[in-house]
Order: sequence, then structure tokens, then C-alpha cells
Amino acid sequence: MAEIRGIVVKKQGERAEIKVDKTESELKGLPKYLDCWNPVGAKTGDFISAEYRDLDQTKAKFIMYGLPVAGVLAGLAFGNSLAVFFHMEKWPFLIGGVILWEIVTISYAHIFKRDAVRQGKQPVIFEIQAEEMVIDMSKK
Repeated sequence: MAEIRGIVVKKQGERAEIKVDKTESELKGLPKYLDCWNPVGAKTGDFISAEYRDLDQTKAKFIMYGLPVAGVLAGLAFGNSLAVFFHMEKWPFLIGGVILWEIVTISYAHIFKRDAVRQGKQPVIFEIQAEEMVIDMSKK
């Protein structure tokens, strides 16, 4: 895969906007700024390496449809825990928990579909680069 180099200018959750260093990047025709998945946790100001990765369509569909199902289960567990904690009737808490968790999981699945599935390939940060050697191993 061709490497993209740049610096993180903004981080939002699992995403990061990078300013592409076109002179150091192996790909040509890149935009000045690129929105990337950030699984390595790069912070603003970090020098990074990224690459385009193909998205497995089977995994993508599993995520898109599996998240709402997981949201129902999480909502039931959440609602049950609250009802037990407050010693109250379970049904209102169960319904409220499911609604709350479904809002969260469906919105995340929608964002995932918008960002990853439609494009097929996603830029992904895979390495944070050190600007200079942190530990000098030449001195003994």
C-alpha cells in the first residue's frame, strides 16, 4: 500500500483530519486535508502515516446490522439494572433503556455507513511517527 504522511490538525472521536505532506507521501493527487479513521489514537500535532484500506463488505454489513441488535440487548440490561437499583417496576426502565441505546447504536451505524461503506476504501492512520529519536542508544 502507498503511504500517506501528514500531521493531525483536528481530532474528533475515532476520526482525525490530517494535513497531507504531499512531498513525503507516496500517493499523488491527494487533497490538502484528509479525514481518516484514527484507531491508533493520534492527537493534534502528531506526525502520522496513513494508507487507504479496503473495507470488507461482509464485516461492514455485520457492523451496520449487528449494532442495533446489540443496542437492544444493551438497553435491556441497562434498563433492568436501573430498575433493580431503584426497586421500581421494570417495564418503563426496559423500554427507556432500549430507546436510549437504539438511538446511540443507530446513529453510530449511520455514521459508519456514511463514512466507510459508501466509499469502499477508507484512509486509516496506522502509525504515529516520532519527530526525532526519543532515546539516544548511541551512548552507553
